[in-house]
Amino acid sequence: MVIRPDWSVLAGLACGALAGCTLVTDSFRTNDFSGDPFPIHIGRETGAVMIGVRPPDGSDLDAVLDVLSPVTLTDPRTCKSQRLVTSDLLLLGRSAPDGPFDVPRARLRAAEVISLHPCACPESEEEEPSSCAVGRPGLTQPFGAIVGANVLAGDALRLRLGDAQVFILADIGGDERDRTFACDAVFPSPYRGGGTLVISGTEVPFGGRRVTLETCLGNDPAQATQSARGGDALLVMSTGIGISLLSEPAYDRYREAALARVPAPTAPPPPLDQLPEASALLPSGPVLGRRAAIDRLALAAATSSSSRAPCRQVYAHHYLLAETPPPGDDFPCTTGTFCSVPAIVELAPPGGIEVLVVPDGDATLQALRAELRPDQPEVDGILGADTLRLTEIDVDYPHNRVLMRCTAPADQCVTRPALAAKEDRGQICRCVGPQVAHCDPEAR
Repeated sequence: MVIRPDWSVLAGLACGALAGCTLVTDSFRTNDFSGDPFPIHIGRETGAVMIGVRPPDGSDLDAVLDVLSPVTLTDPRTCKSQRLVTSDLLLLGRSAPDGPFDVPRARLRAAEVISLHPCACPESEEEEPSSCAVGRPGLTQPFGAIVGANVLAGDALRLRLGDAQVFILADIGGDERDRTFACDAVFPSPYRGGGTLVISGTEVPFGGRRVTLETCLGNDPAQATQSARGGDALLVMSTGIGISLLSEPAYDRYREAALARVPAPTAPPPPLDQLPEASALLPSGPVLGRRAAIDRLALAAATSSSSRAPCRQVYAHHYLLAETPPPGDDFPCTTGTFCSVPAIVELAPPGGIEVLVVPDGDATLQALRAELRPDQPEVDGILGADTLRLTEIDVDYPHNRVLMRCTAPADQCVTRPALAAKEDRGQICRCVGPQVAHCDPEAR
């Protein structure tokens, strides 16, 4: 896939005419450790994760920290030129809530930074472009830079968005089984994508670092039929927007599953044509759609080679861990009396999950789909930072994984670590909690 530097810049950028390997073009090369074990206080007023950036030869900039962006860029406030430089960047946090970003917190050495205007340019080349902003109508924030995945490739990024904090750590200790028995949900090899960028007439490749998440919308494993247990979807994670985006077909799948529940919901999801029109500002520009709410969703740490869809994975985890299986004669394993199930994270915030339902042909979704084909199913939306606030997330680039654990109460968030072997059920039951899993860990 070739991406040109216009609105789709956030779908991937890379180096220009510089010689040698780079973090962008070489997926196996990483930078040195950049931070320390202490929190960086961020901004979350508009939903997006905001941080400060201090270039070596310029003034401090308010920046969007976005794990969806594979590159880092600064806005030159002109559309006439694009260039790439390699320089140190200083990340700045806040010393006080709602204050400026004024505290140096991490140094990104030899960072590759593209000078490029990330949002729409005026029709006339003589006009200077306006500043870019993120948020939603009535609540926006301008920014002058985007901090992307390429400059964090050698580190682990810990997101504690409920406390408006991030950490830049060297890595996260423990292998997959250690982290599972520490009650983490381990998402192995979640990074996907990659492609080619055309910048200043030169085609250059970039590696894939999109965090892809198999998702069950409206998960309800207690239902007797699979069609009522939720709607399957594939989402990519972003910290550059608060509200989540969902395609119209994905919303329809969620609604159909909700209407099939027994008993029927007292307030069923309205059809698309009854949803109010709304919009949001991504770092790359505005997105138009309709505002809706998803009552809950579950993230499944499955790979694309798994034979079970996300909602089936959620059902299987409940079935195999529960003291009393869910109703219905629907054993989730194809052979034997047990089968392994990946980790599940179930999210049900009070008031539901606000989403912006966008047309299936939305340009942002189409760019992501083109990048992820044929490795992944079609992208159905973007999981925004507002939903992620219920968890603590380690984007562990050095170990090619993402770790999640709940920080909210069990009625809002439940972490179900991977169930790899039958003899693990006692430990996993202790992690989940017998009051949630309805199992006795001592009886396993």
